[in-house]
Amino acid sequence: MKKIALLILAAVAALPLAASAADANAYADVLSAYVYRGQIGNDEAVFQPGLNVDGPLGLGYSFWGSMNLTDVESSWYPDSAGEWGEVDLGLSWAVPLKGPVGFSVGGIYFIYPQNASEVAVDEETGAPILDAEGNAQVSEAPADGSYEVFVEAAAEDVPLAPTLRFCHDLDNTDDWIAMLSISHSFDLIDKLSLDLGAGIGYAGDFYVADNYGGSDAGDAFTHAQLDAGLNYACTEAFSLGLKGSFCTLVDEDVRDDVDESAVYPETEIFSGGVTASYSF
Repeated sequence: MKKIALLILAAVAALPLAASAADANAYADVLSAYVYRGQIGNDEAVFQPGLNVDGPLGLGYSFWGSMNLTDVESSWYPDSAGEWGEVDLGLSWAVPLKGPVGFSVGGIYFIYPQNASEVAVDEETGAPILDAEGNAQVSEAPADGSYEVFVEAAAEDVPLAPTLRFCHDLDNTDDWIAMLSISHSFDLIDKLSLDLGAGIGYAGDFYVADNYGGSDAGDAFTHAQLDAGLNYACTEAFSLGLKGSFCTLVDEDVRDDVDESAVYPETEIFSGGVTASYSF
């Protein structure tokens, strides 16, 4: 808890410095599911606010949180409606290089504030252990946090704005995942835009085993995702929108292992919801 408190204090202390650059975006989403790299953390409604700040000297700060809106038993944190299941704090630095491709490095600290929130799983299959009534058993120890560092290359000024991010988990898996994404925005009519995107992930064997039902597929393609969003600019700073996504596990062996372990309710999912955003 001391580490969490120090990180939060450091982030709060840094925000006034970052705010002097006056490039910040606050947003809030209400979505039908929480899907993370093909892993379904919750297949029911969630509230997910966030804040991104572009500070001086190329520094960037981010905050993101996820709250379950129902007491669904199949989520990562069952029976936790109205409570934070995850809070992420991010710090990044844009490398000051000129050219068509921009580079950045950074790190994210994932905080899991739920007490009694770790679902007990079978060591061999990775499947949740159920009680006599069919509910997932949870431990009494508070969930721990984890760290991830990343390197990113983004060509924002070329068609489809391809972005490649390489991430390395420093705690849970001590392994890597690489994600390639593309995106494009279309102006439909005055103040209304259509945003489209797609991405795919490829991960090392330990990352795959730890995050996808104990899969022994080895290095493998993990997930693919398609995104679409409609955004209406109510003012220059405030916008409202609708968003939708389809995410599926890609590697057949990974899909089979996730199905067999039942660690997630599905291997593919449609999700969507509403979003609001304010820039200042």
